[in-house]
Amino acid sequence: MAKKINRQSDVVNTYQEDGQFILMGRADFLKWITELEVEREITLLQQHHTYIPNYDNFDGDNHFSLGKAMKRSHLKRGFSDIAQNITTYPDGTIMICRDFETKPAGIKGKNFGALCLEHVGHFDLDCDEITKEHEKTILFVNAVLCMKFNLKPSAALIYHTWYASKSCPGTNFFGGNTREDCAKNFVPMVESMMEVLDA
Repeated sequence: MAKKINRQSDVVNTYQEDGQFILMGRADFLKWITELEVEREITLLQQHHTYIPNYDNFDGDNHFSLGKAMKRSHLKRGFSDIAQNITTYPDGTIMICRDFETKPAGIKGKNFGALCLEHVGHFDLDCDEITKEHEKTILFVNAVLCMKFNLKPSAALIYHTWYASKSCPGTNFFGGNTREDCAKNFVPMVESMMEVLDA
């Protein structure tokens, strides 16, 4: 049984739909995910950066056009749909992209039981610096998903680079992209967010 998330989010609410894409703020995401029933077992939360598009491509109002462009790119690569289940944006908004019942096309060999989270930006060192709102949303979404699916962050959170010869989710993603960086930086921050949400 998934843990109940007691504390409401303090964020801006926004909810818009465009075809399969649903854009929302943190509070709306909390409500949406709480009400969502998922039959597929979820055990992994993949972390990715988009690389392209990056922060320069985001104008604050083109969430849907970027989402659709990513889908077109993924279809051209032979995917059946956009690869990711969730996309987060520099302004802190969240977009549902791919049905949670459908495994993502995020990390070869690690898609079974996974959700793919794409964070818009290029988070290698000296590239995009994660905005405060984006940082909060990334931590929030991962914390909420861990609580929803009863996941331990140290076991569930995985980075693309660990399984492929690329830097994704970025050499400067929450202090680095190694397993040690994740354990030292990202995991404790997600755990802290879980404590806040459970207070």
